[in-house]
Amino acid sequence: MDNSGRTKPAVKIESNGKATDEANGEDDSDHGETLCGTCGGIYSADEFWIGCDICERWYHGKCVKITPVKAESIKQYKCPSCSSKRARQ
Repeated sequence: MDNSGRTKPAVKIESNGKATDEANGEDDSDHGETLCGTCGGIYSADEFWIGCDICERWYHGKCVKITPVKAESIKQYKCPSCSSKRARQ
């Protein structure tokens, strides 16, 4: 599977506490149905989230032990579930 041409909108936390979709300028009301793939918690703009580039599920950074600083150096994030699937093959 080649993901080189695929882009995924990044969610960032702005200084005013609102989350925006950088590609579309969407605010956190557009993410109301997003649930954490680990704990099932509902999206909140005041928490750091990271999206898996394989399954496209979203996770609280704290649930997958990824900080915003660490996320900056990750080129392609694989959630724990997708990482373990790849290791078994």
